[in-house]
Order: sequence, then C-alpha cells, then structure tokens
Amino acid sequence: MNLFVVLILSISFFIGTAEAVKCRTYYKVRPGDSPWKIAKKYNLSVKDIEKANPRLKRERFLKVGQRICIPYKKKTKRVKRKKRTEYITYTVRPGDSLQKIAKRFGVSWKEIKRINGLRSNTIRVGQKLKIPKRVSVAKRKVRKTRTYRKRNVVYIKYRVRKGDSLQKIAKKFGVSWKEIKRANRLRSNLIRVGQILKIPVPRRSFERRFVSKPKIRLAFLPVDGKVKKSTRGVDIYASCGDKVRAVDSGRVIYSGDDLTSYGNTIIVEHPGYLSVYAYNMQNLVDRGDKVSKGEIIGKVGLKPGSGKCALHFEIRSKDGSVLNPLEYLGKK
Repeated sequence: MNLFVVLILSISFFIGTAEAVKCRTYYKVRPGDSPWKIAKKYNLSVKDIEKANPRLKRERFLKVGQRICIPYKKKTKRVKRKKRTEYITYTVRPGDSLQKIAKRFGVSWKEIKRINGLRSNTIRVGQKLKIPKRVSVAKRKVRKTRTYRKRNVVYIKYRVRKGDSLQKIAKKFGVSWKEIKRANRLRSNLIRVGQILKIPVPRRSFERRFVSKPKIRLAFLPVDGKVKKSTRGVDIYASCGDKVRAVDSGRVIYSGDDLTSYGNTIIVEHPGYLSVYAYNMQNLVDRGDKVSKGEIIGKVGLKPGSGKCALHFEIRSKDGSVLNPLEYLGKK
C-alpha cells in the first residue's frame, strides 16, 4: 500500500475517533419532527444534537425514519461560594485564656486557635487575636399569633357587660379574640350579658398590668452610655472598663460567671427588689458584701457575640418578675 494512502487513512481514522460522540440512545425521526423538537424532548440544545450528528448541518430537512444520536448531557459543575467570615481584633488582657475569650464571644476556643495559627494554648497580655464574628440569622417574618403555653398564661375571669363583643374584650386585655373563643370553646362569636369568660393573658403581660409593683426609685443608671431596651431589662453601651455603680444600697447575693449568656454577673438584693449587672469585664464585689448606693461594684465588659462594650442591667421583683428599669428612673 502506498505510504501516502496509509497516512491519509490514519489521519482520517484519528479525526473520526476524536469527534466520536457516545450516544445515550437513538431516536427515530417521525413526521413533523425538527432538531429543535428533538432537543427539547431530551432537554438538550440544538448544538448538542448537531455535534452528535454532523450530517444534520449539511442536510436541510430531517427524513422520516432517520436515526438520530442522542448524546449524554454534560454535567455542569456547581462552584460553591465560600462564605465570607468577618473577624474582630481582640487584645488579650490580664487573666484571659482561650476558653474565657471563646466563651465571651460565643465561639469555639479551638476555632480561635486555628484561625490565629497558635501551636499551644498559651497567650500573652497585649497579644492581638482574630475572633470570628457570629452573624445573627435574619429573623423571618412570622405571623403574630396569640397562642400561649399553659404555664405562660394566666386566665382571668371576666363577666360580659352590655355592649361587649369578643373583639372589644380582646382589645381591652390586649389578646386575640380567637384565643378567647378557643379558651371558652365557643361555637360562634355571640356572647350574652352576664356570661363568665376565661381571658388567656400572657403571664408577663399579667404581671406588668395587674400585679402590684414594688416601690422602686432609681436616681441614676449603673453607667453612662447609650441605652437600648432588650427582651429583659436594658443594654447600656459604654466603653470597656467604665465603672459600674450600684443603683441602691443592698447586699450582694451573687457574683460569678456561671450564667453562660450573661458572663460575669452581679446580683444585689435591695428592700423589695433585685438589681442585676451583667457582661462585666470584672466583678469588684463578692457574695455577701454590703454595698452602698453609688459604690463601684464592677467594670463594663464585652457583650457576648457582639464585640461591643456594654452593661446589661435588670430590675426584678422578689418573685423573679422582670421589670423595665426605665419606668423607675427619676421617680420621686
């Protein structure tokens, strides 16, 4: 065989194998078919069909009975985007340890160690550490419903008066009229004068509106700063290390860091109520100590998980009910 012919055959064979496409199946052309219809049926593009069947580019029309190669669809790789982590720079202070810092910021001490490339658990005063900032998940908008657990509800007996309706009674007590209907097993919205109804009131609202409050007079807040109301008490944003003062004379009944979400905490007992001071950098009083009004009892520390300096302050009645300190500020 001529060497030139052998060379041509080998080249054509190489091109043929290089362009060869594996067929998933074969499709037999029917009347009315087009490359677009066939591609759509198998969730492919027309280019995929034409690439697997080179003749289709040359032929203008499909022939009924013609066999069409249906190629495998290429899997597209999904690129996972790495979540961007934000960091807080923290300067190590006397008495700090990886565990204490991790607890303060609500992260793992092993994570702090890994991020900062520490070979041991030893850290030194003044050392700069990167602390991963925990991003709070955005709260989903949920329908406000007035469904309460039994232990969180107080039932008040109410006698229906002239002109009353479920909606008016519900508005009076700040609850849902549907809850009143459900609590009393009413089949309709009709109520009669003199009828006794059970009104399900949230325990917290009941304590706030109906329980006699202790007589408290606050001349000042424990520290100067920006005051923001929280779910319990208030958060006062100030500089770390600022002096925390007792709002009234009393006796320290707790001083420690056993309350995880509160960090270093001091609880002082006063006549008729308790005052709570949390997120402290340092507690300067011990359990059993007597403190006077305005006495320095601690220093402002970091709010866990936020990286901001703040003091959490609460006022509680003797039965443990949480009261709003701002309601008693400046009262005479």
